[in-house]
Amino acid sequence: MHRANGFSVFFCLLAFTLVAIAATFPDPLPLTGSAFVHDPSLVQRASDGKYYLFSTHNKGGIFTATNLAGPWTSVGSILPSDSSINLPGRDDIWAPDVSFHNGQYYAYYAVSTFGSQNSAIGLATSSSMDPGTWTDHGQVFASTTGNAYNAIDPNLVIDEHGQAVLTFGSFWSDIYQIDLASNLQSVSSSPVQVSFNSTSPQPEEGAFVWKHGSFYYLFFSSGTCCGFVANNLPPAGNEYKVFVGRSSSAHGPFLDKSGRDLRQTGGTLVLASHGNVYAPGGQSIFTDSKSGKDIFVYHYVPVNSPQPYSDTYASLGLNAIDWSSGWPVLTSL
Repeated sequence: MHRANGFSVFFCLLAFTLVAIAATFPDPLPLTGSAFVHDPSLVQRASDGKYYLFSTHNKGGIFTATNLAGPWTSVGSILPSDSSINLPGRDDIWAPDVSFHNGQYYAYYAVSTFGSQNSAIGLATSSSMDPGTWTDHGQVFASTTGNAYNAIDPNLVIDEHGQAVLTFGSFWSDIYQIDLASNLQSVSSSPVQVSFNSTSPQPEEGAFVWKHGSFYYLFFSSGTCCGFVANNLPPAGNEYKVFVGRSSSAHGPFLDKSGRDLRQTGGTLVLASHGNVYAPGGQSIFTDSKSGKDIFVYHYVPVNSPQPYSDTYASLGLNAIDWSSGWPVLTSL
């Protein structure tokens, strides 16, 4: 989720703007029953195939459905009594990243406030993902003013050697990784930069690493995520969109389709504004056991809403992924 460091993203001229404007993309799956969704993480429970969707705000909001198309129903929160992390924002959980390990569901989440580096990544676990079953384990990693990074937007991946790796970061010097101890609750290395956009204000965040075939793919969101005003939008192409690079290692170096390192303002475009979809990002991926497809999960601001371009109506976007070219290409569901 966008945590700008004081510079205006509205005037950020990204190197790939013209590509973003020229590309075309499929519409997301039409949904019923969905509400405000931002930075979505979607998990399918193995025991019954039920879908659980997690979102920024509402203390880590939880939605459920028995079909991808819905109806989606808000059922509660991960941390209804706030995070145990003693920082401003502990009552407003950001960007939960949920995955299944060691017989438990792990939800890494962020505690911060807009524009602050006094941020922390926390962890909660559950055996079922249902509201009321989550145990908060508190802080895993933190950042403070003056660090090169901001400790928000966490994502867990297991590398090629079985090592747990947390990818995180937002603006400042963008995306970093840090190794986790075997208990997945503490860190065991120092942060290493894996992606950087040199164009001020370094507008990258929301990284997500996904293994497909022999490659690890690092997805990230870039641009202005929210706070849009219909009659004063950022220059076309400066709003949120999604890019990717890939590597044979979960640690990188991640290169885009042209061979450019993501640490050198690289990135192959995956998704940008089109039609009713404005400023898509906050992405994640899961494999749907019912269809066998990898599903690209994201939020977007619907142009056609009671308040056009207002992220108050941020919605869930779902598309399938075609990997046949070796690169993720979104398709209709």
